[in-house]
Amino acid sequence: MPHRLSQETDLAIELEAALENGQIVPWFQPQLCTDTGRVSGMEALARWEHPDNGLISADAFVSLIWEHGLTDRFNEVILYQSLRALQQWTKAGFHVPTVAVNFSASDLANPKIVDKVKWELDRFEIEPGRLAVEILENVLTSSDNHTISRNISALHDLGCRIDLDDFGTGHASLASIRRFSVNRIKIDRSFVSRCDLDREQQNMLAAILTMAEHLNVETLAEGIESIGEHAMLAQLGCNHVQGFSISRPLPSHKCIDWMETHRRKQAQTPQIGKRAG
Repeated sequence: MPHRLSQETDLAIELEAALENGQIVPWFQPQLCTDTGRVSGMEALARWEHPDNGLISADAFVSLIWEHGLTDRFNEVILYQSLRALQQWTKAGFHVPTVAVNFSASDLANPKIVDKVKWELDRFEIEPGRLAVEILENVLTSSDNHTISRNISALHDLGCRIDLDDFGTGHASLASIRRFSVNRIKIDRSFVSRCDLDREQQNMLAAILTMAEHLNVETLAEGIESIGEHAMLAQLGCNHVQGFSISRPLPSHKCIDWMETHRRKQAQTPQIGKRAG
């Protein structure tokens, strides 16, 4: 146990340094509108570009960030890098409507978070509506913390979009979706897998999409891994899709090449959305 604790402490020190020297960066996964096929957004996914161990996904280090009190700095780094990337894409001639950044319960419990977000938006001259504040469903279901509730409302009032992540896994009530002015729900991968082949999956998705439509909430399906899943979700009326069949997460500079290639492909490919043709 002492050896394990020593290793974790060393890794935490290394992680803190990585936040300051630019090794912790967001990679971005494209999101597409099912009606038009156009890029509707990018989700920022944290990566550690380790000089010795290569690329490390957030799952491997995010718990250490929470345990060692690095969440504020981590959020600042990812938000800054994400908005900077959005500005760079715009200057390169690619309009990405939104960039989605994950905000943890700890981030939202910070009384200064709204001021920090506003400051960063002003710094890059980006309209608040182009930032999607992505919140896990369990944050809403356990948000007895009044600061969290006030900050979510304040971010919405500022003009930021509120995305509810992993919908269907955290038992969020319809009341909480309305209470927190959620703009979009992200349907969890477990509901999406093999939806083109599984009738029960289709029925479940249809129910979720109908509910969202009645609540005037947009929908995005995560974890699309096949053209069949993409086509079925478009047919059922899901607004946006994201997953490996579209693109794996990319570093910001490679997103421009991907968007240029996608633009060329889109000019040659028929639309598959429900309003296509």
